[in-house]
Amino acid sequence: MQNPNPVNLTTTAEIRRLGWIAEARDEDGHLASTQAWLDAAPTNENFRMLGEFIAEYETNRTVTVFTDLLAEKLKT
Repeated sequence: MQNPNPVNLTTTAEIRRLGWIAEARDEDGHLASTQAWLDAAPTNENFRMLGEFIAEYETNRTVTVFTDLLAEKLKT
């Protein structure tokens, strides 16, 4: 049986709840990709990966960085 809720229809609220730090969506609002914050990686590495994620998707997608979740990660 196919999944009745395909990944590309996952809502922003679900992405936030799952702890992703950023998401990219197409013009129809379909989820294209997500970016995680890796607790095992150094902060600079996480920022590098986040920057690459933004650069990869910013021209043809809407990229949202969840700054409140990012701020929580920076506190730890």
